[in-house]
Parts: sequence; C-alpha cells; structure tokens
Amino acid sequence: MTPTADPAQARWNDYWTRYAAEYDEHQLCRLAHPEERETWSRVWTEVLPTGASTILDAGTGSGNMALLLAGSGHTVTGIDLATGMLEQAHAKCADHPNPPTFLVGDAVEPPFAPGTFDAIVSRYLLWTLRDAPAALSRWYELLRPGGVLVAVDAAWFRSEEELPRGTERQDDFASAYDAEAFERLSFGRAGAEQIVAEWEAAGFLDARADPLTDVLELDRAHGVAPGHSPQLQHRFSARKPD
Repeated sequence: MTPTADPAQARWNDYWTRYAAEYDEHQLCRLAHPEERETWSRVWTEVLPTGASTILDAGTGSGNMALLLAGSGHTVTGIDLATGMLEQAHAKCADHPNPPTFLVGDAVEPPFAPGTFDAIVSRYLLWTLRDAPAALSRWYELLRPGGVLVAVDAAWFRSEEELPRGTERQDDFASAYDAEAFERLSFGRAGAEQIVAEWEAAGFLDARADPLTDVLELDRAHGVAPGHSPQLQHRFSARKPD
C-alpha cells in the first residue's frame, strides 16, 4: 500500500494541505522576530556536523527550517506528502541564495540511496509518523557513517480530551487525528525517555533529549499555533556509528 493509499495518511495529507497557507502564515510571523531565527539556528547548529553538510529535512512542511539551514550553507532536501505545504515552500525559494530542493516524499520511506546524507532533521514530525520503527530503520540506512539524526517535537495532545474543538480547523484536526489514528502514532503521546529508548533500539548512539526551555519562553511570548498551548519541546539527537 502506498502512503497516499493508506486512508489515515491520506487524511493527514489532506488536512495539512488544506491549512498549509494558514499554518505557514503563523510560522512566518514567528520567524519575523530576530530572536526566533537566532534561537532556531542555535537549536540545529549545536548538534549538526560542522561545516557544510548534506541534510534531509523529513516532513519539511512549508520549508521554513530547510530554508534556515540552507541559509547557513548546507545542501538541504526537504520532503513532504502534503502538496499544499510544498507549494508554500517552493514559493519562498526564488530569492533565496541557496534554495533547498523540495520534493514530494514519504518521511517513513524517503526515496534516496543508502548513505546519501550527513544529517537528517525534522521539526514537528515525530508525533505524526504512522510507522516510527520503519522510519528510524530507513533513516539509519540513509545516513553516512557518523551521520547525525536530530528532531524537535513534543507530546502536543496527551489525551483525546486535549484535542482542540470548536472552529472548523480544530474540528478537521480532531477528525483527521482521531483515537484510531493515535493508536498508530507511537510517538504521538510518547515521553522523551521512550523516544530516546526507541532511537537507541534502532542502533543510534549517544541518543539524548535536550529540553528547549528557550523555545518554550518564545512560545509564551509570541503565541503558538491555533488550538495549541505552549509545551516544553525537546531536541532529540543521536548519531549513526562511524
């Protein structure tokens, strides 16, 4: 079964495509604050390889983190299954000095040869991976020896009761990410320790979860996405053995 033939994945793709412009507008408003860009640059550069690297941004969404990393000199490829998100990403490439390559691609099964990347990054992807063990196995394969895996995420909705409802977008979200969907999302409500343990089980070394208290303070100051509340996010990082 292809990802888009998977009914749950198709619903998620449709949801993110439908609200891509609204999602991106919020992200760009946040990144208009210099301290946001400085903080997110630091989040990545503290753990990525030094020097220009070849990076896969899995689940790139509207491409803002891929663009940020490409602006630091990295060669970045961003993949996503939500075509509306990729339209937002492509629209921002024209004036970029080192634009990423944005492609339709499945984060669980990225369409690249083994050993293609020095690093794989993601932001707000882990929680919505329909098959996290398969994704970790594939990411391990795609990294070069010594390559780095980095992800930023949080357990945004720990129970059905926490799902936002009331607006059209919130109701659409609750419909796309219903109880049956969350049964498939092993990282959807996972704590940091569980995620680290699964990364280690997949063969990664030096796995750790760093709490991003500075990002939490920015969320409180500048606001979070509609239907969300500020949550302590973690930066997960690990490396493939040399």
